[in-house]
Amino acid sequence: MSRSATPAGQELIDGRRHIDTCEAAWLEQLADFDTWGTWAEDGHSHAVPWLVSKCGMSRSTAKEKLRVAHEMSRRPAIREAFLSGELPYSKVRLITRVERGDEEVDAKFVAHAKEDSFPVLEGRVKRWQMRADQDKQPRDLSDRFGVFRQQGFCGGTGRLIIEAADEDLDRIVNAIDAYLDFLFHNGQPEEPVEKAPLEPPTDVDLCETSAVDEAPLEPSRTFPQRRLDALLDLVEEIALVRDDQLDPERAAIGVTVDYDDLISRVGGANLDSGAVVSGEAVRRLACDAAIHRIVVKGTSEVLDVGRKTRTWNQAQRRAIRARHGYRCAAHGCDRRITQIHHIQWWENGGTTCIDNGVPVCLHHHHLLHEGGWSLTWDASTGIVEFSGPRGQTIRAETSLRAAA
Repeated sequence: MSRSATPAGQELIDGRRHIDTCEAAWLEQLADFDTWGTWAEDGHSHAVPWLVSKCGMSRSTAKEKLRVAHEMSRRPAIREAFLSGELPYSKVRLITRVERGDEEVDAKFVAHAKEDSFPVLEGRVKRWQMRADQDKQPRDLSDRFGVFRQQGFCGGTGRLIIEAADEDLDRIVNAIDAYLDFLFHNGQPEEPVEKAPLEPPTDVDLCETSAVDEAPLEPSRTFPQRRLDALLDLVEEIALVRDDQLDPERAAIGVTVDYDDLISRVGGANLDSGAVVSGEAVRRLACDAAIHRIVVKGTSEVLDVGRKTRTWNQAQRRAIRARHGYRCAAHGCDRRITQIHHIQWWENGGTTCIDNGVPVCLHHHHLLHEGGWSLTWDASTGIVEFSGPRGQTIRAETSLRAAA
């Protein structure tokens, strides 16, 4: 870090260096903490949910802290520069992303990091990584492939990004276009696919809207919009054809909406993915999609079957999972595959009703039955608390309350 011409400025610089050295020491401890699996003593299945629960981090931040901590333990040149205050966390985080870096490469990047501004250093890292990628075999690039979802902040929209080999992308696009051609030749009043543009405009802000003086009553769908419609049709068709292989509960859309908002046609609703949509969007989804509705303070299905059966029915499972955000109820645990646990065990007279059920992952279910842990859920406050045999606690607040 450079020096300031003013005492106040230098005090800020020194304070920042002190924060970075403390961060370096903390990350060293974190690496040891994870290596020894000490997080398990607090009832967690991994260091990431422990950081989320105990340190208040977001899941992405916790993953990044853990990654940097382990990279420091393997790369002494970077660790020493960080511990001495010569490098800030932001630069350490960047240069630890250099893959396959040996001691000589790390020493060079540490030297650059001491002198370069962050943008210049970022450019060096990107260029080095690009050269390294050129040496990879083509099949090794598949570690970047996948389907990624980005949730947006403009009008309930988001993006689904597909990173794949060009030939696989062609397979997807050709299948969609073949379906559009089929629709056209079977009475669809749209133009066929030939010579349609493959790429959307690159300089358009998807969140912007433009005023239209006189919009037609039935505006025609653009080609990218028709492609999206066709993709949704094909995906849902597969789900219908293979209904004997696909779990309909997993394929359906879960929507939680407040009863008062639904009646007054204001406010929004939550999808089980965490996305927020408008009340109007919920009404539209109910017309043409497989949807499970959880109406808070309202009833659409019988949820309480008392002592008649030990097994939770589908309506109960949906309501209980919606109450806890469709994740394990343990704070910091992000697992979506859950089992419904009887708070008061069935063997001890507990009922199969939504106020006696909490969704837990396999790890936390094991703790509750065989690890000496217990849990409570207060329907009036929405507080769920796991208690361990040695006084450990995992405390969280549910997203929904019991109906008044």
